[in-house]
Amino acid sequence: MIDAGGSATEDQSVRVYVHGGVSGRTREARDLTYAVAAAQVSSSALGAVEAAIMKLEDDPELNAGYGAVLNVAGGLELDAGIADGSTGAVGAVAGIAVRNPIRLARAVLEHTPHVLVTGQGAARLAEELGLAPLEDTTPSQRARWQESLSGKASAGDGFGAPEQVDTVGAVALDERGRLCAGSSTGGVAGQMAGRVGDSPLFGAGFYASRAVAVIGTGVGELFIETLASLRAGHLIECGVAPQQACESTLAMLGERRADAAAGLLALDDEGRVGAAYRGDSWSLAGPEGIMDAVRLELVSRR
Repeated sequence: MIDAGGSATEDQSVRVYVHGGVSGRTREARDLTYAVAAAQVSSSALGAVEAAIMKLEDDPELNAGYGAVLNVAGGLELDAGIADGSTGAVGAVAGIAVRNPIRLARAVLEHTPHVLVTGQGAARLAEELGLAPLEDTTPSQRARWQESLSGKASAGDGFGAPEQVDTVGAVALDERGRLCAGSSTGGVAGQMAGRVGDSPLFGAGFYASRAVAVIGTGVGELFIETLASLRAGHLIECGVAPQQACESTLAMLGERRADAAAGLLALDDEGRVGAAYRGDSWSLAGPEGIMDAVRLELVSRR
């Protein structure tokens, strides 16, 4: 059996920032500091990001892991990706049904020569790791899908609407200056079977180098078409402050689609953090506790 990685005996500090998914509707702010605390089991940025996201995936109120949305056919198709900025290594999985997809993504990074694995190959790897399968989502998500079948809503209607997009993710910087970024999602309610969003795509939903780690949240197609995380990361690599880079990239996304809820969280090798979003709510946390992000105006659909 493959060792899933991560050590609970490491005790050095690491700076971790997490988010619980942007939304175009008003939601009560969530305290995600539990995920930041969980990350302290590791001294490496890679291990810290994995540990933090696993906690977020286990939160039934978030669209990742157990709280994942269902596709139009009532199935579970979860995506996740993780990048080690110090080595340039990336691992990702798509369209799978395990309780903690981020663990499987890290296994792809560390134990295969590949970057993105899906289908039967990903399922076999999960079995080798002994990862728990995800048999179903929460009752509330199941009821949400049932409503789409009852005529109260049409399955697939409003795909990508501001209230339907959310993801979880984390960025980390350890004492050796290593950066890491990771993202995980259950997808978007109403997506067709087989659809893949930005969360497992390097440069779209997440990005990491020796200089910066970036994660995004929002309509996956928009992030894929613009390589939004790469754009923000490149600005920072060129000397732009993380906060300005996030805001500039979000402004560009707004020009492309004015009504799209979206968020960007970035951390550079100096420990500077930036966070900006378009929408009505976004929960974040870091070493100092609950965080606020700069909110840019979201233009409603007509």
